[in-house]
Amino acid sequence: MRDESILLGQVEGFISVLAQCQALGITVASARENELILELPYTEKIIGNPDTGVIHGGAITTLMDTAAGAGVLCALPEFELCPTLDLRVDYMRSARPDQPVYARASCYRVTKNIVFMRCEAYQVDRTVAHCVATFMRMGAKGIPSLEHMTKGTQIPEFTFNENTRSQVSLKDLRASALATKDFEPLISAIPYASYIGVELDGEPAAGFYKLNRQPSNIGNPILPAIHGGVLGGFMEMASMLHLLATQPGGVIPRIIDFSIDYLRAGLDRDTFVHCEVTCQGGRVANVEVHAWQQRREKPIALARAHFLLE
Repeated sequence: MRDESILLGQVEGFISVLAQCQALGITVASARENELILELPYTEKIIGNPDTGVIHGGAITTLMDTAAGAGVLCALPEFELCPTLDLRVDYMRSARPDQPVYARASCYRVTKNIVFMRCEAYQVDRTVAHCVATFMRMGAKGIPSLEHMTKGTQIPEFTFNENTRSQVSLKDLRASALATKDFEPLISAIPYASYIGVELDGEPAAGFYKLNRQPSNIGNPILPAIHGGVLGGFMEMASMLHLLATQPGGVIPRIIDFSIDYLRAGLDRDTFVHCEVTCQGGRVANVEVHAWQQRREKPIALARAHFLLE
């Protein structure tokens, strides 16, 4: 059995150097051999629907990606950092507003090259989401230096101005955006979109969005690189915005599941995505998303999301 106090210290040290975790206030609730529980407090900046106060799925993805990634430390015999290869999230139900969300991660298989993790996001009385993820073992390359592990990042406090949270409903903002072709008020009204730095990049129907470079989005201080959960949250948010811009009716799309493949590190720079609706029935839409940075033909991630349209 591993010493739980040492394990807890290792995980807390790891979490403390991740800028996105600092910004979201993610903390370690429990750490023991092959089980890690993290806590995400409820804050205004992670709201995805300002009408209901429901947390955006991107914040849940960040929590689960962090829990699964840090959970690797509880599964391997020695301290080793492993980058995410892919992650799939199934959303069971929305997280209740004004309550923290917890993520419990554990490992179900380790090979010479890959670590297979599962994670559950939950609140006191309900399961919110499940995910499975795989991580690449890096061996000696995955053992960071003390300098990198103690390097802190000062994260500026995110505050809302009067334009960030609108008193107008999301449906009304969408109708206005479609009529005027100006989607900035709609995006600004979604706290999580404003928080991570999402903006429209071109005509609304074209499906291009930009994630602005900012210190709070960093998840790997060594490269540095964008947190995988932030990248997933950006791609999920862009998918929803694309549906709002292109699909008929006044329904706000609700996420069913989200799957992302990480092709290469998303470095600390502006990031771009293109969204395309590949299949739509009367009730469900499938959106494919490609993410890149300097060159579109060199993607850093590919994702697919299903949304309920009723």
